[in-house]
Amino acid sequence: MGNIFCPDMDVAVLASVARDVCPFPNYYPSPLFINMLSVNSSLHLKNHYTAVQSSLTPKQLEDFTQGLRTTFGREGKVTLGGVGVVALSLAVLFDTLARQVRGEWVSESEPIPGLFVKDLRGYYPPQVYTASKYLRLVPHIANNPTRMKEEIERYQKQLIIDQQSLGELGEHHTLPLQEDITLMNFKLSRIFAASLEIHLLRINNGSADEFVVRETKNDVQDVIYNFNCVPEAAHNDILNVVQKSDNRTQDIFKKFLASVEPETWMQYIVTLEMLSVLLHFTPSTLGDLSSEIAQREDFDLKASALRTWAE
Repeated sequence: MGNIFCPDMDVAVLASVARDVCPFPNYYPSPLFINMLSVNSSLHLKNHYTAVQSSLTPKQLEDFTQGLRTTFGREGKVTLGGVGVVALSLAVLFDTLARQVRGEWVSESEPIPGLFVKDLRGYYPPQVYTASKYLRLVPHIANNPTRMKEEIERYQKQLIIDQQSLGELGEHHTLPLQEDITLMNFKLSRIFAASLEIHLLRINNGSADEFVVRETKNDVQDVIYNFNCVPEAAHNDILNVVQKSDNRTQDIFKKFLASVEPETWMQYIVTLEMLSVLLHFTPSTLGDLSSEIAQREDFDLKASALRTWAE
């Protein structure tokens, strides 16, 4: 198939056309996953904190703020809370507390709602449960560097055990590891594991040279897709929709037609979308990784609170 990567905006246009013809799953995880594991995590976290608080009634906001103060104390500062897995855990905590003060039931054992790609069958790789458990734990230990280091190491070991158990299922063909949603959640769990390692290097003042690359392939060519149609039948339907589309959409398709002749447009476009998700998290240079490890930003809940932080 050649080089199938293209800018995200082009992917979005292609995917929109394909979904109109034949609906398929949304492979993008929660924006929290993408934003809080990015180099701009602190800004994203502050914006999310403001948005969650703004969505609450005065009474709900009071209960929300009290919940945070109970967890973090009256200083309201979270060690390295503005970066990486700690930022992600805080974003999850904000959403969880908001649901609770609205009177909604929130599970403490299931995968964190909306964080990974939703599987309508309810199956998630074991790493998703491990990641969810870790993210729920972090707010209670974030200000204790020794405990954070111990728990990261413990959860890293658990993720290895999860990987082994998943491999055994695959060997016995009891789990289709190449199904699209299962594969995407597995890939996202690998991204989480890498972020966990990066945070341990932060705590230990480590360097990019110490980072262990455990998985680099974005192998999405042999995926079992859950289409709601026959891809071969949808192929011409997609081309017909394009012919009736605006000039920009037609130009994007012409650009691809000039360089590739996919067996079916459905499978080609879905593969593009999956790759666009994974490439969000692929470090391009050692320098980028060094900058990420070097991030050292605490998060001040009190300073960013929309309600007076009770003493």
